[in-house]
Order: sequence, then structure tokens, then C-alpha cells
Amino acid sequence: MASARRSCRNNPGVFCYICGKYTLSGDRKTITGFVKRAYMVYLKVKLGDQDKSWAPHTVCKTCVEYLRRWTKGAKTSLKFGIPMVWRELFDHATDCYFCAINTTGINRKNWQSLQYPDLQSAHRPVAHCEDIPVPAFTQFPDSDDEATITDERGDTEEFEYEAQDGPQTFSQ
Repeated sequence: MASARRSCRNNPGVFCYICGKYTLSGDRKTITGFVKRAYMVYLKVKLGDQDKSWAPHTVCKTCVEYLRRWTKGAKTSLKFGIPMVWRELFDHATDCYFCAINTTGINRKNWQSLQYPDLQSAHRPVAHCEDIPVPAFTQFPDSDDEATITDERGDTEEFEYEAQDGPQTFSQ
């Protein structure tokens, strides 16, 4: 599906904001408050550009699960210490990440065969190394901390719910 605003070969929404990989429809996730907070703690930068049309507005299931496991103390982490860096493109013909990747005929069996370019407008992630170690998760920032991330409505996402016994009535 082409993006109507600039006739891209691929819609930016089919790529992961964090790793830049093409995601099949069942593997796309919305960017939640948890993803924003975990991204900030892991990568030490705020997940941004969500108000920009030239950046993806979804993440892949793999990145979300790696972040979730990392926050739970499992020995998994993202495969990189510097995420995909998205910038506004200046020359659509030569610098469009979404046009440079041919996703025609891609399915669950062959999606890993895609080749991803490193462009001025879209720098590929940088793997962990001696200079970019895997961070240790301690905790999410306090709600009073200015680093706390809120969703579009201004609500902070809550993760814990109290279970209640018995039936619950609903009112409309």
C-alpha cells in the first residue's frame, strides 16, 4: 500500500520505529506507554517523531517482547544499543527508506531475506559492543520525574490491576 502523501512504495506504518524492519500485519504493535518508558530507560532517549509523517508509528512484536523481558530481568535485550534513527528526508527519489525496500511478495517464509539500506534519512541500528553495552534495568522513572511518558490523552499507563471477586456490573 503506497503512502498517499508522497507516493512511497511502502507505507511507513509497516516498518518498526525501533529496529526499522518490515513487519507483517500480525507482528505490528501500537506504541504504548510501556514501550515509550522502556525505550527511554533502555536507550536513554525519548521515543519521538510520532507527530511526523515521515516516521513509522508502529513497532514490531519482537522489539516489544525484548523490551518487556529486559524489564522483567530476563537475559534478553534488544540486539542493538543505538536504535533506528529517523530524520526528515530531503530528496525523496534517492533518500526514501520506505521506497528503497521492495516488499512485493514478502511473507512469513521469506521476510528475513529483505535488505535494508542505511540512508541519510534513516540510519540503521548499531549493535551492542564494548562501547555500547547492554544496560541493566533498575526501574522505570518515578511519576514525578520529568522523564515520565504519558499517552496522547495525557494519562500515564498503569500496569497493575486489582482482581475483584464476584461479578461486576457495568453501567453505560
